[in-house]
Amino acid sequence: MAMWMALLGICGADAQAGEIVWAGLDYGHVQMVGTMDFRDPGEIFPGYLEKWNALLLAEQVDDLEKRLKVDVRTTLDHLQTIHAQADPETQIVRIDSRTTDEHALTPSVVAQHVAQYSIEGEGLGLVFIADQLNKPEQKGCYWVTFFDLQSKAVRSTEHRCGKARGFGFRNYWFGTVKGVIAGLRKSDLPGAR
Repeated sequence: MAMWMALLGICGADAQAGEIVWAGLDYGHVQMVGTMDFRDPGEIFPGYLEKWNALLLAEQVDDLEKRLKVDVRTTLDHLQTIHAQADPETQIVRIDSRTTDEHALTPSVVAQHVAQYSIEGEGLGLVFIADQLNKPEQKGCYWVTFFDLQSKAVRSTEHRCGKARGFGFRNYWFGTVKGVIAGLRKSDLPGAR
């Protein structure tokens, strides 16, 4: 928790031209799918949700900058409440037949969720809203969402999946995030040519 709190204050939320504000990995509505995985809900919620965000700040911000060709500032304060309210009873789905093609969220639900963020500032924000971590398919899927920081209006959102990889629970599922980041390009920015 101390590391999470220390990382929260890295940067303010105002984005200037040529930069975006990274608004984190939002697991507030994620569906964790599989009969044999996700066995320790008390450790996952909110522990691993915070660990994955801290790991991204420590290891992937430079990659975000390189792939999107912008400077990246960060703000994660808004995620504390969202992750504290996550409900393992409804978010852990003990079935093996659900596919990643069956999205847990829709673009309109994503837009409603982003509209409630308590982020102040101006410019362009980027958040990965977790749709599902699917053990049978060994994939994690996220809504890669760019939004206006001031109005909270979604500028673009796209469902993307990454392959799970790595040793241990934390790294295995964080591998999905790294896979999604690896697929980002400057052309993904709203208004980019």
